[in-house]
Formats: sequence, C-alpha cells, structure tokens
Amino acid sequence: MEVYQHIKTGNFYLKLDEAKNCTNANDGQQMVFYCEYGKENPMKFVRDKKEFLEKFKVIDLS
Repeated sequence: MEVYQHIKTGNFYLKLDEAKNCTNANDGQQMVFYCEYGKENPMKFVRDKKEFLEKFKVIDLS
C-alpha cells in the first residue's frame, strides 16, 4: 500500500485499493479507495482515479 499527501491540505492518506464504479451513470469509472493515514479510526473515502492522481502525490516513507 502506498501513502499519499493531499497537495492542497498536506494531509496524509493510505491508498487501500482500486475499484470499478458500476453505477449506471458511471459504469466503468476507475475509483481509488483510501483512508486517513496514522489515525486510530481512519475515515475511508473513494474518489475518481484521475482526480485522485491530480490532487495527491505519492510519498516515499523509506
């Protein structure tokens, strides 16, 4: 799993997986499933993959 930083807010998120949106209006849309990083009970989110890659940058924690 990869850690990303939101470019505007600076907050960190863990990319959990990718999925395909099967809602009729958005069938086939690639989505990213991610959560807050470093929180005890992290909020979980989904976002269009293209938008995710525009608004987040991968962070190297090594």
